[in-house]
Amino acid sequence: MADVKSVATPMSSGHILTFSSGEILHDPSTYRATVESLQYLGLTKPDIAFAVNRLSQYMHQPLTLHWEAVKRVLRHLAGNANMGIFFSVKAPFNFHVYSDVDWAGNRDDYTSTGAYIAYLGRVPISWSSKKQIGVARSLTEAEYPALTAAGSEVK
Repeated sequence: MADVKSVATPMSSGHILTFSSGEILHDPSTYRATVESLQYLGLTKPDIAFAVNRLSQYMHQPLTLHWEAVKRVLRHLAGNANMGIFFSVKAPFNFHVYSDVDWAGNRDDYTSTGAYIAYLGRVPISWSSKKQIGVARSLTEAEYPALTAAGSEVK
């Protein structure tokens, strides 16, 4: 199995998802069931955490563009089936955490999404991607909640 950091992201930054980006799906049950399955799969695949977080925000009224994004995630998973978390006895035993935020990335309400990932050696052991509650007026203001969540996880 390869290192998780080498995996490409399943959601392109060029694809902006909103509540009005496409036509309404005639049968949203397939979308909902697929995204729910991806949420469980995200427990062992940190590379899809952000994409699944974004896609789950459109469960109440999924649109055609949202379904296309789900299919991109599924293609990503099919193309990277051999990628995953691998613990090696010879890996260095150091602990480090990365945190980042997508400042005002949600084009519907301009909220930010904060995320962190914690590594033990080269292996991710904890990760989170969460939409922030309020609207941040600056990147620094958006970074604080993400850093707080990462710091709480470290502690």
